[in-house]
Amino acid sequence: MTSKLGRAGFFAVVLASFLCLAAAAGKQKSTEKPASPGPEEGTWKVVVTPDSDAATKGEKEFDDTLILHKGKFKSAACAPYGFDTASYTIAAGTWMADGRSPKEGTNHWHGEVTGDSVSGKMTWTKSDGTVLNYSFRGARSGQPGGQTPAAPGAPADKPKNRD
Repeated sequence: MTSKLGRAGFFAVVLASFLCLAAAAGKQKSTEKPASPGPEEGTWKVVVTPDSDAATKGEKEFDDTLILHKGKFKSAACAPYGFDTASYTIAAGTWMADGRSPKEGTNHWHGEVTGDSVSGKMTWTKSDGTVLNYSFRGARSGQPGGQTPAAPGAPADKPKNRD
């Protein structure tokens, strides 16, 4: 009987020691560094140019500020049209975002970053089904290292030359 009690006591001590070590390990601060921002993150000043079909429909070139920050995308020029902040994804070095406006339809953005330059395409599908295609090109703006001075959702200026 004593050997059974002795073994049970031994296992109880081992189990208690293990639980104490596990609890202590859980209280230690993590030494992992937070993920650094991706190369796409930042504020980008771009010129958005309609393709020939969109230009024929009256669309004009305009300046825009694109903000990519922690998985969120915002186009300052599209905000006055009801396009709010959208999530973006990255696949094969290309970031993609799909914006929605209750009145103006949807827009799909995709771009590539090379150093402090960005370029890509935007397709605006209006509520009536009209599809307008644009290209954009520009450069990083804001603070060094791609840090975004204003997160998506910040007030935006009205776009230029946009009907």
